[in-house]
Amino acid sequence: MKKRNLLVSMVMGLTACLTVGTPEAATAAASGGSSGISSYGPDYLIKDDGSLWVWGETKSVPTQVHGLSDVQSSFPLYYSAMVTTKDGSVWKWESNARTMAIEVTPVPELKNITSFQRVYPRHLAVTGEGTVYTSVTSTDDNTTPPFASVPGLDHVAAISQYSESNKLNNKDSDWHRYLFLKTDGTVWTSIDELATFTPVPNLKDIVQLEQNYALSKDGSVWTWPDQDSYLPETYSDPAQLTATPFSGLKDIRALYNNGRSRLAIDKQSRLWFWGSTVTGYSDGTTYQDEPVPVVFSGISKVTDAYIVEQSIVALTSDGKVYAASIAAELMSPNAKFTLLASDIQSIKGGGRHVIMQKNDGTLWGWGVNKNAQLGYGTYEFSYKQPVPMQKPISVTLNSESIAFTNGVITRNGQNFIPLRSLFTKMGATIGYSMDKVVTITGTAADKTPLSIVINTVNGATTVNGKSVTLATPPFVVNGTVYLPLRFISEQLGAKVDWLPQESRIAISMK
Repeated sequence: MKKRNLLVSMVMGLTACLTVGTPEAATAAASGGSSGISSYGPDYLIKDDGSLWVWGETKSVPTQVHGLSDVQSSFPLYYSAMVTTKDGSVWKWESNARTMAIEVTPVPELKNITSFQRVYPRHLAVTGEGTVYTSVTSTDDNTTPPFASVPGLDHVAAISQYSESNKLNNKDSDWHRYLFLKTDGTVWTSIDELATFTPVPNLKDIVQLEQNYALSKDGSVWTWPDQDSYLPETYSDPAQLTATPFSGLKDIRALYNNGRSRLAIDKQSRLWFWGSTVTGYSDGTTYQDEPVPVVFSGISKVTDAYIVEQSIVALTSDGKVYAASIAAELMSPNAKFTLLASDIQSIKGGGRHVIMQKNDGTLWGWGVNKNAQLGYGTYEFSYKQPVPMQKPISVTLNSESIAFTNGVITRNGQNFIPLRSLFTKMGATIGYSMDKVVTITGTAADKTPLSIVINTVNGATTVNGKSVTLATPPFVVNGTVYLPLRFISEQLGAKVDWLPQESRIAISMK
């Protein structure tokens, strides 16, 4: 077993173990029946009506992406995404760094993409026809030119990529290796930024690529050296790539890889592990290489699995989700798997967290939440127990859908919205003082002048100078003040209706 200490920049998200969080309770989707979600990923969901909702970074709860409809699929890209719609058109959304508003732009040169990857500064897209398109962001002004098809490459089904480096001929050398799985099961590679392509010998009938591992349809696993400047024994001519059978595994039906640690599920639904375990954290992190696969005896009937931070998370056919730590010198075959959740129909891993969908359709999150990865409405660093994601709720004003910089947050059965997102559209003027007091002035339901003053620190509230007690006071999340939607809307003379079948709050006013 080899050990190696790596630079902090290469840690790839494996930091401290999970800690317990105890925030205000958030409201999950209504239990029982369908939640109206057609598909989801680690940081997005698509509702049955074709609307796209995203969370993470500045979005602490599911937030609707306005300007898109009939969404079919989403390909996340660092808190932005490429999106395909029902007609095959491709769009990109991203948050404005200044206003935090979601902006949507068309990508007319792309159509019907089935896969998308960003390896800065290069973007890669694969279409349903097997054509690969690429665009390289300018390192001078950070602009991205239109996508262009890659000549000499066709019938591509999937892409894998990773960085390599060595010191051949006593010279430091770094390159990016791209691997392309074609529809005929062959694999082709490029190490010169897509200028030339060569087939990888011995690979045929391949159905999955995971970095330097390939799964054949007969259940065999193939591999080739991943050159690393920390491991001189891996050095060779990068242009000469030959795959060989990976011993210790057979009858495999799925591979999983986070860049260091690897999992496989065989046809008997057993879970295997090899690659890196990890000890320490931050700049003291040490990875131990475990090259021989081990099969776990403490879990069976596995249908899906991910490496999440320093844990393995696995779903079994009876709807249970288990976790086991990889924070060890050596991964034991009898590693302890702890039950996280039951009644789960699917899971999606996001690197440092996992999103789970229960049989009732609700979404739950577990793991690191530092950047609101769990859609829970908080920025608590992590959660040791699964937490319910906030329900995606839309708001309309006189039938017009309202865009928010962050979605509706529900606490104690009441809905709260960002300070300036709606009430100005209702004719109110919003003020916010240095002592964290919100002033809302407008016209009341009886057409008289209205003044609402809310102290966001202690919750003290007055309406036209008279003290009012709010059942749940306003609060601040990530620097944004959230105000009670119904209370203020009705004070401004609006009618507020909750439409549960649509998960929509309908506000109307004359």
